[in-house]
Amino acid sequence: MNFGATLAPQLALAAGVVAALLAGLMDRAPRLLLRLLGVAVIVAALVLTALSAPTSGGALVRLDALGLSWQFLFYLGALPFACLVELEDEVPLALMLGCMLGMGLLAAANSFLMLFIGLEFMSIPAYILVSRTGRASQRAREAAVKYFFAGSTAGSLFLFGMALYYADARSLTLAPAAGPLAQAGLALMGAAALFKVGAVPLHFWLPDAYEAAAPELAGFLSTSMKAAAVLMLMRLVALAPASALAHAIPAVAALTMLVGSLLALRQQSLQRLLAYSSVSHVGYLLLGVGAWAASGASAQGAYAVLFYLGAYVFMSNGAFCFLRASGVSTRRELRGYGLREPRLAALFAVLLLSLGGIPPTAGFLAKLLVLWEAVKAGLYWPAAIGGGAALLSLGYYLGLIRDAYFESDEGPASGEVNRAHRPSERLVLLACAVPAALLGLFPWIVGVLSGVLAQ
Repeated sequence: MNFGATLAPQLALAAGVVAALLAGLMDRAPRLLLRLLGVAVIVAALVLTALSAPTSGGALVRLDALGLSWQFLFYLGALPFACLVELEDEVPLALMLGCMLGMGLLAAANSFLMLFIGLEFMSIPAYILVSRTGRASQRAREAAVKYFFAGSTAGSLFLFGMALYYADARSLTLAPAAGPLAQAGLALMGAAALFKVGAVPLHFWLPDAYEAAAPELAGFLSTSMKAAAVLMLMRLVALAPASALAHAIPAVAALTMLVGSLLALRQQSLQRLLAYSSVSHVGYLLLGVGAWAASGASAQGAYAVLFYLGAYVFMSNGAFCFLRASGVSTRRELRGYGLREPRLAALFAVLLLSLGGIPPTAGFLAKLLVLWEAVKAGLYWPAAIGGGAALLSLGYYLGLIRDAYFESDEGPASGEVNRAHRPSERLVLLACAVPAALLGLFPWIVGVLSGVLAQ
């Protein structure tokens, strides 16, 4: 097998890590140079992914349509972070590219060993990023420690599960095995994936980590990182679509959708509210995975999850970008913002409507596809809970729009959060809001995705 062709995007990311570290050898590397380097490496990875074609796998790596599609999402979700992250030195850039390299290795994995390497490679830099980029340093360090211990628990569960699976299958290749030890191993490795994706009740680390991190990093963690964990879960479920793990996913999805929406209702911190909102969206993703498993884990059945993730890349990154651009951190500070900054507030409102699933936005079509797949697969009660959670979520999404446009300005307290907006922040916010608003108008994209995954 030609590893150079199979891992071309990953090699570009590895070269980017080396280039970032070499740039750090300069007395003071220009920030513009570091930012251009980061964006150029990500764009190169996107192009190389688009040019790659599925190939037969080897012992460690493989290229299939599912992995290629998810790689595209990883790199696309990292672009806003690369454009907005504060680059005081080369370390955040190297950590970000290292994190993406781990995601790429996970997507190309054809063995449990490579899955674990990708999992750790993408996780360890993320812990450090939370600590380094957080605006409140002490709080960021505490959140990073909690994130680290949660991630370490996930890694330990994965290793234990991999050992059990190997005891039954006598191989680390991603191949089905039907013995009881293999089923127990899948359950443990699935729990590791649920830890990383932030599913209830394994979500305890997520609100603190997202709230303490810089907004642009929280957007990256909520999109690219979640997409990688969802792909890992799908790889495991595909080995045994009728396993206990696969049967448990719809129930976990229902609990996650409901708890995430209920907890978001009572939040005053906008970043923490969006963190719980992301927990609720994880529930919809898990429901899509459960429906995919119930339908036999066919390639065509994965398009609903892929579309949801694609829409969420724009919605979540855009919402966190608004927090970065506006400097607003609480609902009290958001009051009257629509009058003070009508353009930014309008873009934020579009993103909130899409996150809430209001037609004809991308969020509406994404939720409709997942719920429809769940109904087709016979998952009626999880789909009903998903519909109820969507209605609950309107309480805080529309509530934020009310705060911005229909609540009175708080005067000096609100004025303190006004800040100069960088052109890059406005551009990224616009680039996220437009697809979030318009993707729902083009349902034919779903057919294209289905055809791609069926290749």
